[in-house]
Amino acid sequence: MSKIVVSVIGLDCPGVVYAVSSTLSALECNIEEVSQTILKNQFAAIFVANKQESLDNGTIHTQLSKAIESRGMHLSVTIRDFEEGDTSGSAESEPFVVTVDGEDRFEIIAAFSKIFADQKVNIENLKALMPEEEKRALLVFEISLPMEIDRNALRRTLKDKARTLGLQLSMQHRDIFEALHRVQPV
Repeated sequence: MSKIVVSVIGLDCPGVVYAVSSTLSALECNIEEVSQTILKNQFAAIFVANKQESLDNGTIHTQLSKAIESRGMHLSVTIRDFEEGDTSGSAESEPFVVTVDGEDRFEIIAAFSKIFADQKVNIENLKALMPEEEKRALLVFEISLPMEIDRNALRRTLKDKARTLGLQLSMQHRDIFEALHRVQPV
């Protein structure tokens, strides 16, 4: 068995996950993980699956493309071999959530992602909501913060950048963020 990564992107419609998962299943590919989202009616998903060594990626691509086309879906498919990342040099880290809120500007994502890149902080998830009618932006960065990074210094750097852009910023450990934002039954 070997692993593949299948990415699917395009116009959303009901049945996309079924079209992909049933085709992979028919090819005896076992899906290990899936992440999918919809942004402004655009579907995007990443599937990690196991496949038989004798099954080539071109055949999988052809079968997925046929399944999608036969359903009248407008999606692009990419398949590649799974690459195992080198975790031997990975530093121990903790999960944090950084939220940025304020008037929408061109450089918000670039400004904060540059700080994370410069500090070698990995962005594990990013959600950016920018309603056009409100001209506001709300960004939620889920980051993996290496233990050796000075959290207070990073927080000051992020807050300084937010202040220069006229934005509000919050940085919390993910456990605290989730506890504060958990919806409790009434």
